[in-house]
Amino acid sequence: MNKKDPISRRDLIKTGGVMAAAAAATSILSGEKAKAAEGEKSAVPRWAMVVDLRRCIGCRGCSIADKSEYGVALGRFNTVVKNIEFGKYPEPKKYFMSRLCNHCAGDPSKEWQVPPCVEACPESKSGERLKMGKEKYRTGATYKRPDGMILIDPSLCIGCYKCVDACPYGVRSPDPNVKLTRPDREKDFGVGKCTFCKHRVDQGLAPSCVNTCQGRARIFGDLNDPESEVSKLAKEFNLLEHRDKSTLLPGDKTMPHIFYIDPDGVLAHYKITKETKFAEFKNEFE
Repeated sequence: MNKKDPISRRDLIKTGGVMAAAAAATSILSGEKAKAAEGEKSAVPRWAMVVDLRRCIGCRGCSIADKSEYGVALGRFNTVVKNIEFGKYPEPKKYFMSRLCNHCAGDPSKEWQVPPCVEACPESKSGERLKMGKEKYRTGATYKRPDGMILIDPSLCIGCYKCVDACPYGVRSPDPNVKLTRPDREKDFGVGKCTFCKHRVDQGLAPSCVNTCQGRARIFGDLNDPESEVSKLAKEFNLLEHRDKSTLLPGDKTMPHIFYIDPDGVLAHYKITKETKFAEFKNEFE
């Protein structure tokens, strides 16, 4: 698809059935990626998601799919779709913007390159020593896997919620449906957030939100695979080179791996602050 092609919301709704079939077809990752996800190959993938703002129709199917997949508590979501409106009559504009954990790589200038949530976690290195491909890593209450997934282990979490405060995007919050299992913390709530559907991806399946996306606005794949759709889109739209226009809060140097195709500058109209970030994933449907 050429980035100049006009796409109307009506066109996308009319072709919803076709898109649903296409989405279903993408639910299974390629055999090569699946093997890499399981650590059977030395090449470790770098999972990422591209959100095409031209394609999102605001159906919120991703939010519901994720809520069902994770059993997220009432009053909160792991992924949301925000209404973004700007411009004045006679040319007002409205877009739908998907948000989820950015699975940040972390500030590349720091020796231990991890996102703020992992850096703030006092139990980030308290787990097992494991290996993925040729890369070694250690699990913890919250940790970064070599394939870029930012994960949480409730059995190691002490419920301090420092990671919740440290995330500049507000994607983490105490979730009553996530139970801590440490004997001294069993009464505390755990922390909920998107995991890129680790349990699905490790079996060669796309994340649940990608699987259900009617407009194929969410594209998931391996950035290390030049033949993957995310790699091709990243190259076509210079998403890696122009992070200031393709990611949220580029000034925070968290190196998000949720990229937006945003030819109309929607991201510039979306603000996240320390005061508002916690409301982002608790709102009702707009």
